[in-house]
Amino acid sequence: MPETVKTRILPNGWRTVSVEAGGAPLPTSARARGFTLLEVMVALAVLAISLGALSKGVSNYLGNASYLQDRTLATWVAENRVTELQILQTWPKVDTTRDSVQMAGREWYWVQTVTAVEERPEIRQVQMQVLQHPDDKRPLATLIALIGRPQG
Repeated sequence: MPETVKTRILPNGWRTVSVEAGGAPLPTSARARGFTLLEVMVALAVLAISLGALSKGVSNYLGNASYLQDRTLATWVAENRVTELQILQTWPKVDTTRDSVQMAGREWYWVQTVTAVEERPEIRQVQMQVLQHPDDKRPLATLIALIGRPQG
């Protein structure tokens, strides 16, 4: 069957081309055309920007979750140390003590600063700071507690 190419000019100046095989026109609907290169490039650009934003969001979420976990554990370390002082019923000396403790499979470093309360000599103020590394400048957690002189 021989193919025939027909060209027709529309009133708006556009030209249409149809191919007929043996007298029957081949389907040339707008749906069968596909996407242009420009449309594909725009879609890929939108996808790339969206995936970049999604990746950054997930990264921020994971970073914040890790930081909050560290802060929670550091707070527990401080609370445990103050509870230990209360249970031992020892009168802490006015000074600064540094040490470390294991919790959740990690080493935590704490700094305990004990000061006297001027108006109340029977009370000591204990400030516990918990650090991730011994040379950190900013503590992950700080807890201030007042401890009374043990009776007896």
